[in-house]
Amino acid sequence: MTDRETGTLWTHFDGVSLSGPLLGERLKMLPMQITTWEEWQRLYPQTTVLDWNTGFQSRYRPITPGAAVGSDADFNDTRLPVNALMIGVESNGQFKSFPHQLIDRDGYVVNDTVGGTPVAVFHTPVGGSGLAYSRVVNGQTLTLQIEIASINVYSDKETGTLWSSTGFGLDGPLADTQLEWVQSFNTEWYGWSAYHPATAIYGMPADWVTVTGPAITGF
Repeated sequence: MTDRETGTLWTHFDGVSLSGPLLGERLKMLPMQITTWEEWQRLYPQTTVLDWNTGFQSRYRPITPGAAVGSDADFNDTRLPVNALMIGVESNGQFKSFPHQLIDRDGYVVNDTVGGTPVAVFHTPVGGSGLAYSRVVNGQTLTLQIEIASINVYSDKETGTLWSSTGFGLDGPLADTQLEWVQSFNTEWYGWSAYHPATAIYGMPADWVTVTGPAITGF
């Protein structure tokens, strides 16, 4: 994709500039949940919704897609199925894939460390939303666990605080505390592994970071 102001070419996957006046820059990522309307309303009852009829249609020019060009690139990283859904986490130049199925298997949250950052990677039992957050609060490293699966509420073992899947303290000693988001998003394995070929995978030994590693089965 390009921006109209400078004509710089950017990757859509991680916002890195490929060519143009802003070569070497990277767009700032923001946390984005994939969730259900019901879950979003429950978390944010005062939410607003974008109106389709904004009155600004005239400011957008029509886009004519070009011809589809097939790729002759082979997908070589077979450690996970091509379309395996996952949460990709990046911290301090390190990358790790957390497959949805493995997070669910291990209790809908994984306590791990990526790039030296202790993280909690959520994937909710209802709605399947989730991202990664730092689990360090005021110098204390927390251990997150599912508490009330029917409404996606978590707790930590250290203080007993209840947490939402967006890392917000709902009740307890750390109520109203927001866990710091760690750069992460939901994606498919083929894209993540293509951009980050040395990525580690949760559930695999740490030395299986090449395409020659055996695949996880059962997806």
